[in-house]
Amino acid sequence: MTEAGREKGGKEDKPGDAATGRINCSCSWAPRFCRFCSYNQRAIKITSPRSSDFTSDIIIDGVRYHVQTEKLGRKKIIITSVLKGGEIISSRKVDYKDIQSDADSGRELSELMHRQHMSAIKVLKEENPGMGKPSSSYLDDVKGLLQAYNHKGAFKMLQTALDEYPFDPFLLSYYGCLDAIVNKNYDHGVNACKDAIDILKEDVPFGEVFYPLFYLNLGRAYLAGGDRGNAAESFKKGLEANPQDSDLLWEVSKIGMRRKPVVPILKRSNPINKYIGRLLHKPHL
Repeated sequence: MTEAGREKGGKEDKPGDAATGRINCSCSWAPRFCRFCSYNQRAIKITSPRSSDFTSDIIIDGVRYHVQTEKLGRKKIIITSVLKGGEIISSRKVDYKDIQSDADSGRELSELMHRQHMSAIKVLKEENPGMGKPSSSYLDDVKGLLQAYNHKGAFKMLQTALDEYPFDPFLLSYYGCLDAIVNKNYDHGVNACKDAIDILKEDVPFGEVFYPLFYLNLGRAYLAGGDRGNAAESFKKGLEANPQDSDLLWEVSKIGMRRKPVVPILKRSNPINKYIGRLLHKPHL
């Protein structure tokens, strides 16, 4: 509940309607920065009665939770509250006295508020996981649909999965790739793929093991929109993590990028390099 809401008689600000299992985000960030705004726009109505506040409505197993983050300027405190049925069930306070008053202080303070707000949402979902399908099962189903070349079916499956697991980087990466390929939402798809990489870096220890897949999906999203330059850069980053990734090598060969010989001490034209290259460049979806 915001200070403005309390002044109006204790009523909560209404950020909008939230569909079952989805998150209604009301933040002042550009869509690229907010994970919910960036890849779940289809389920979000963004309203900002106070640009300095962050509010989200979440429904878990039919129960609505309201998450509110605001700053108390005089006390220099950021407070995030989680409400259920109009009552506060948890709250967290953090002081921001160390943030200096200068040209960059506003941005720094907003970043701190945003991180605290998103952290509260993540904890809430982890503490109330429900009885849904495991994210790994969704991912297996998506891969099966892709192998059957049912891209539209895979995309619909990912929409359902992300309603339950909005922070899963693997689901989000595939979602972004297919949003660009199937729906031709090129910018939105690319941003979703980038967000997936950001989440991976934050949440998964030794996440570089999975980078080839994530940069493969990002590159394919760029390629769907005709951006060969950024697609090539994405594929290169994936190959830096695994130079022998057959999917990345196949994409590289399709757009005509020059690769290092498989056996560097031999010339590119050497039969050994050619033979090994043909074995490695077989496509997989």
